[in-house]
Amino acid sequence: MMKKNFFRLMGIACGLSFGFLDIVHAQSTGGMQTQENQSIKLVYDIYNKGMHVITVNANYSLTPTTYKVKANFASAGMASLVFSLNTNATVDGVFKNGHALPGTYQSIGKDKNGKFKLVMNSNYGSKTDITTLEPAPGNDRDVLTPDQKTNSLDVLSAMADLIYKVRTTGKCDSQFKLSDGLRSFSFQSETAGESEMPSTWTSPYKGKAILCKAVAQQIGGFKTHSHNRALLSQPQPGSIWFKNIDGIGYLPARFDFKNPKMGVVTGVLRQIPVGE
Repeated sequence: MMKKNFFRLMGIACGLSFGFLDIVHAQSTGGMQTQENQSIKLVYDIYNKGMHVITVNANYSLTPTTYKVKANFASAGMASLVFSLNTNATVDGVFKNGHALPGTYQSIGKDKNGKFKLVMNSNYGSKTDITTLEPAPGNDRDVLTPDQKTNSLDVLSAMADLIYKVRTTGKCDSQFKLSDGLRSFSFQSETAGESEMPSTWTSPYKGKAILCKAVAQQIGGFKTHSHNRALLSQPQPGSIWFKNIDGIGYLPARFDFKNPKMGVVTGVLRQIPVGE
């Protein structure tokens, strides 16, 4: 169970960063100037305590009014010898009044502890229904309240919403609720200006970048008698650097998010071939 929680907790942080990738490449600095059904593949490496633990392979298509995302999260490096993770996530949605409104989000995976499946139908903004959650949560976890589920976004759609704000206002100031089916999180972000991006040996992207400071905090779905409840409910700070990549535009080239159990989780974007 602890191994499964390891990857699910890290998946929240991975998803926060990956969600940024869903929209920004297909937008020029002038706004939504995209071709119909534009597709791109991105590879993102996730690190914890200096060890490469997860690789994200993402494919998405985007139009000015709709989005579809497919992503695979897999254990990587030496971590794959100890932990097993293979998760596929998809979401479709629409853009309306500058916001991302998801239709159906689905995550299906398998790790060393077995299979799991999540289907959330957000009905394009009208309400959020968790139609499938396997395995079902036990009696030892707080049930999400209607308020915690209402208007909650999956991580991919939540970041789609945030990147729309970045592209239309030049800032990343936003707040919303996130849900992974079991837990509910609040998310707040604000623009911190330009900053020197920390260099990473696995990524070619360095130098000045737009810095976005963010805070994620679990607000629901706690284990009822967990001795970690106070720790898990603390605000978890993070940073995301948006780099202007020649021939492509701004992309989140790096993120650092604190995880209450694992410490800092870092994600870096591999070099993207221009023209693919």
